Amino acid sequence: MVIKPTTFKTNKMKKIFKSLIYITVLAFFVSACDENDTTFDSLSFPEDAFIAMENANDIVVLESTTTPIEIVVNYANTLENATTDVTVDFTITSDTATEGVHYTIEGNSSQLTFAAGQLNAKIVIIPIDNSEEDGDKVLTFTLTNSSVSIGLPGPDSFNKSVTVTLTDDDCAFTFAGLDGISWIGTDNATGSQGPNPTQIVTSFDGTDLLMDGLAYGWLASTYWNEVVVASAPVIVDMDPITGVFTISEQYLADTTWLGNPQPTYYISASGQYFSCLNKMIVNYTLIQNGGVLREYTETIEF
Repeated sequence: MVIKPTTFKTNKMKKIFKSLIYITVLAFFVSACDENDTTFDSLSFPEDAFIAMENANDIVVLESTTTPIEIVVNYANTLENATTDVTVDFTITSDTATEGVHYTIEGNSSQLTFAAGQLNAKIVIIPIDNSEEDGDKVLTFTLTNSSVSIGLPGPDSFNKSVTVTLTDDDCAFTFAGLDGISWIGTDNATGSQGPNPTQIVTSFDGTDLLMDGLAYGWLASTYWNEVVVASAPVIVDMDPITGVFTISEQYLADTTWLGNPQPTYYISASGQYFSCLNKMIVNYTLIQNGGVLREYTETIEF
């Protein structure tokens, strides 16, 4: 009779069932022949209890991932014999990564504990995105010490270690590199007011990063239909590493409508430049007569 997984009513039972399958497969493995035709005896628990990683394949993720990385470690024993706590130490070696700078470990960063009756545990890694173009970070996790054997049974003790690579996904940039760049995109105005095509030019005067054309897509749209007759680029205060920026309230432009001068426009904004994507998101507030006239977001690329 086939027992569907839904028969097990708790995650704990599913984990135990998974571990028992793991033990059964390993018992078959160690009783078979290796490439040198050496025969191993079937496992006998609790004497042959061991701890090993469930999967020793290399793990590769982006350093900016927000999903924790889980390394599952199994304690192979029978439930009736797993009656006391068992611990296993692990080491983390890396020439490129530093704990607390490039990653953190959830809980104890050097030991796992299998409570009585527990056959599964996890090393949980939380990547830290440092927003710097500083190369991949390679970490090797190795099980090192326990009261039971470590690694799969056999002369090579497989599944004692695994390599985790945090792939660098940052792209360095300079303000000078943004000089003279023309960006195009759209705003998020809806209904009769948009969306509207936008075009912004960034420049660098040796001191400040400047942005020209912000909000002009909406101002000169068919809906608002004003003509810009005087303007000035706005100064952008951007973090040179993360690309996060703010634009403090400042003069934007003077316009006319049907030939008639309109009250002067001012603007403030926030947003981020995603250097790897050549993309920028600008959330602006358009100010006129001392009050907020409109708030929109422009998504632009080059």
